[in-house]
Amino acid sequence: MFEKVKVLYFVDRLLIGGIQTFILNNIKHIDREKVQIDFLILDDGNVYDAEKQLADEGYNIYRLKGIWVNRITDYLKYSKSLDEFFSKHCDYKVIHYHSSSKNFLVMKKAKKYGIPVRIAHSHSIDFQTNNYLKKVLGNIFKIFLVKNSTDFFACSENAGKWLFGENITKTEKFHIVHNAVDIEKFKYNEEKRNQIRKQLGIANDTIVYGHVGRLNPEKNHKFLIGLFKLINEEQENSKLLLLGTGKLENELKAKVNELDLSDKVIFAGFVDNVNEYMSAMDVFIFPSTFEGLGLVLIEAQANGLKCYASKNAVPNEAKVSEQLEFIELDKGQKYWAEHILKSKNDRCDVCKAIEKSGYKIENMCKYLESFYTSNENSI
Repeated sequence: MFEKVKVLYFVDRLLIGGIQTFILNNIKHIDREKVQIDFLILDDGNVYDAEKQLADEGYNIYRLKGIWVNRITDYLKYSKSLDEFFSKHCDYKVIHYHSSSKNFLVMKKAKKYGIPVRIAHSHSIDFQTNNYLKKVLGNIFKIFLVKNSTDFFACSENAGKWLFGENITKTEKFHIVHNAVDIEKFKYNEEKRNQIRKQLGIANDTIVYGHVGRLNPEKNHKFLIGLFKLINEEQENSKLLLLGTGKLENELKAKVNELDLSDKVIFAGFVDNVNEYMSAMDVFIFPSTFEGLGLVLIEAQANGLKCYASKNAVPNEAKVSEQLEFIELDKGQKYWAEHILKSKNDRCDVCKAIEKSGYKIENMCKYLESFYTSNENSI
């Protein structure tokens, strides 16, 4: 009789972002008769919607109660908590780690308790902090993360080099794992376009510029809002639709009011039907200061949207069709606005191109399932 493979996913929390979206998208297509996926998370004091959703769907979620890393002294309690967890839960064949290096202790303990396949997965090309000391420590912790891992996944070549080092990316243990999308789900839908626009009070002839991402510094919303101000001065029948929440929300709303754009910018917050909102958009703008990949760019291209993203900050792997164009941030808001306004921003069906690029989610999930269940991936 076939024995189900047990896999433990580690992610610090289940607040919806790029990593969590990757996880939620992929596990839907992994055969639960073959693979049992459980979750290990930390405790920042909140219970998020994704955690509730996974629990409702029957996934086991283990929370390290009271564990959240803010200071170096927190690692003592963290270490003890991990020992307690793995001493009781050491029967996993695979641990799939979705984090930067600050949580390296998870992999160290997984190795100590005999979990044979330890996958470190890089989803970014920088730390989500500007704290100099935390960055220094993070770079030191990379050494321990690599030492305690057996396999190395990354959403892009640069993401792999950043977290694991260039030498690792040249080995057979390194794998590019595309942040694939459900192409059918994200295809343009005229009916959903009309529904969302009606719900938001957007007229049919309004040109909607859209963005999806946490309202955090690396997403560069201040640049985007200033850019949109210039667009709107030339194109009065335009609106900016922002999906996401984050620590800069109040500051960004104040900026919108300051620029007299309160009736032009829509803060839609967190939504669980991003695909439908994308159908309501006409152009997608993504001026991040850094990205591991930028999954929403793949989704926006699947929707047929013309996309503009920051060159060098967003990896080239995000370009899976001719609908995505890169522009240097250094060129400034005026250049971006003029270029976008004079460009042909028609929607195009590029689903076949996306599938050829290896971003079809069904194919990527088969790869992950095969990796988890392969007897060769045991050390």
